[in-house]
Amino acid sequence: MQSTVDQIETIVTKAGELIETKSELLKLKAVDKISDAVSSVITVIAIVLLAGVSFIIISFGIAYWIGKELGNVHYGFFIVGGFYVIAGLILFFARVRLIKAPLRDIIIDKIIK
Repeated sequence: MQSTVDQIETIVTKAGELIETKSELLKLKAVDKISDAVSSVITVIAIVLLAGVSFIIISFGIAYWIGKELGNVHYGFFIVGGFYVIAGLILFFARVRLIKAPLRDIIIDKIIK
């Protein structure tokens, strides 16, 4: 039969091991959440870049088509450019509601999940 001192030493040793295990588990959970958030952000960036390039090519096509229909290619580019200026102003004034808040919520959800 173990003495009380031996039992206390065993309990202290097991408590130390438990603390180390919990600490390691917390580190691994943090790494998992961070890697998930970073991979999501990188995926979104890749999709946005691809969509952006496609959007630019389509914009050139539309501008050229409008200009050709109006009889002067320059008009099409001015019209498409004006549309983007208006869209940019709307986006600028609504950026918190349309971009910042949803993006913040997505990042927080990824970290908390």
